[in-house]
Amino acid sequence: MTDPRLSAPYSASLPPIGRCATGLLAALMLGAALASSAGADELTDPDTWQGEWQAENTDFSVSVSPSGTNFRLEPLRPAGIEWQAGEGMINGSSGTVEVRYQGVVAQVMVQLTSPQTAIVRSMSCQPDYHVVCTLVRNQQARFVKLQ
Repeated sequence: MTDPRLSAPYSASLPPIGRCATGLLAALMLGAALASSAGADELTDPDTWQGEWQAENTDFSVSVSPSGTNFRLEPLRPAGIEWQAGEGMINGSSGTVEVRYQGVVAQVMVQLTSPQTAIVRSMSCQPDYHVVCTLVRNQQARFVKLQ
């Protein structure tokens, strides 16, 4: 049985404050969504993470740079928000990273679904009463690797 939260499509039709949080959601989820239950060798190769990843149906993109079992996220097109990401950890075809944005701290999970796509979602977001945390709860974003 699949978790319905993983199969629900990411909605780009958010209200204005939601669009502002879209970039944060994307960043939060990219760090975490590069994880997957698929066992293909190419999904567990850290070099698969390397490159520019764009949140589907948005202008938001980040650069992912792996180094061993760690990775760094750098904003390329941050969708008008300033956020910081800690050093991410790669575990096979998945990864986690801490993302900070205006007092919000989120743990993001990334699941590679193929060498060219990833699903990102927030594992935790604090303070839970913050509007950003409310907007990303039970949401996910799909990222596509650009060439």
